Amino acid sequence: MQKKNILIPFISLFSLISCPGAGGGGGGAAFALLGLGGGGDVPAPKLEVLYSGVVRESGATIDIGSEPVNTADGKTGTVTIRNVGTAPITLPGTPNIIEKSGTNASEFDITQPSSSTLAAGASVTFTITFKPTMPLGAKSAILKIQSSDPAVAAFQMNLTGTAEPATPRLAVSVGATQIAANGSYNIGSVEVDSIGGAVTFTVKNTGSATANMDSPAATSANARFALNLAGIPTTIAANASATFTIQFSPLATGSQSSNIAVNYDGAASFVFSVTGTGTPKPVPTIAISHNSSDFTSGGSIPTFGVVWPTLTSTTKTVTISNTGTATMTGISITKPSGDTSQFTVSAFSTGATLAAGASGTFTIQFNPSTAGTKNVVVRIATTNGNNGSASSSDLNVTGTGKSGTDVQVSWTATNEKAVNDTDGGYRVCYSQTNGFTPTHNPPSVICENQANAGGTTPSSRVITVTNFGTWYFKVYSYGKYNTTGGAPSTQVSVSVPST
Repeated sequence: MQKKNILIPFISLFSLISCPGAGGGGGGAAFALLGLGGGGDVPAPKLEVLYSGVVRESGATIDIGSEPVNTADGKTGTVTIRNVGTAPITLPGTPNIIEKSGTNASEFDITQPSSSTLAAGASVTFTITFKPTMPLGAKSAILKIQSSDPAVAAFQMNLTGTAEPATPRLAVSVGATQIAANGSYNIGSVEVDSIGGAVTFTVKNTGSATANMDSPAATSANARFALNLAGIPTTIAANASATFTIQFSPLATGSQSSNIAVNYDGAASFVFSVTGTGTPKPVPTIAISHNSSDFTSGGSIPTFGVVWPTLTSTTKTVTISNTGTATMTGISITKPSGDTSQFTVSAFSTGATLAAGASGTFTIQFNPSTAGTKNVVVRIATTNGNNGSASSSDLNVTGTGKSGTDVQVSWTATNEKAVNDTDGGYRVCYSQTNGFTPTHNPPSVICENQANAGGTTPSSRVITVTNFGTWYFKVYSYGKYNTTGGAPSTQVSVSVPST
């Protein structure tokens, strides 16, 4: 059997340290140091406290400012507690997370944080409200925050504030929105040449003395923002409220503003600004077209051409469009001048109104009663089609009543000499009556002479007929001594179209 050798690698995990024996002897002690793996930072919480966005160290003094004595709302500041560590932090204070003490502790109200445990990176806030009472002057208190931060187990914050004499102080709001002094409030958008809805502003006396309102109690620097001060009394008691309204009525588009001052006690004011935006007023805008050509400003539409009297032409369609943003009203289509009886205009398809973005049509037809050129003016008018103003556009319409159609009549020349002599010739008679004779009286039968003018009398003639339909023709020859003519030719007919 073959023998295999297996080599097992071995790594020494210890080293020897030789220490000299006492008195310089040779015997030393050997220690084995075994490596147990790498270390690292242990997760830990870390407390951070901010006031007005600034990090404060434990023991710092926060001056909350001055406040009149005995105000209902007091002066408020916000404190943020943040865990900037890598492990949750607890705030174990009891019964309150924030403990309050000090000389004037009762004049500093605390709204406790909503949570006593903060995950890494989390934060929570609480508020301080300074409501001083008599006597006047400096006030102080101490706040303590217990935490599981081993570095700052008890964070201390020193509070100061100043109690001032009772005085009125006004604040302005709209609903739940508080407007800061010298701040701004957007009143919204209103169409040009319109008056916006009244916006109600509440004036509250957050001070501790009655406010004596000036006359007027408020002013607006821009007349487009009109004030109604009927709700403002001559005085507003401490912690009482009153209201006034502002209406915005722009004359132009775009952003506009006004400074508003609420005036009291002869020299005091709460000043803020209001802004609003004037938006374009929806208006209708007329557009008139025919066969894709624009006739909004009026003009001459293509002629109807020639039409036989008593017939009616094909229709011409005119389109009216409202390219604006409001309903067009008062639409009328009339024939104020011209041969009004020779043209027919239909009613407008949408009636007297046309919605924004919509279109409608009407038609024009030519129905001449007599021959000759005819014309009419078709007027399209509205009460507001010119971007809100009245509009009027005239279409010039023409057509011609047909007077006749030429028919070339030819025949075989007769062998009689008389027709080629002086006072001889041919007589062409025609009628729309089949089988007519020359004895029929006009206008049912019409005869025209092709008289001899020397030489051979022509055997053709152009006849102008005055109506469409079937026409019948006969030719007679006549001479000097036979003026009534001989027997007629064979009757022939021709059909004259109506178009």
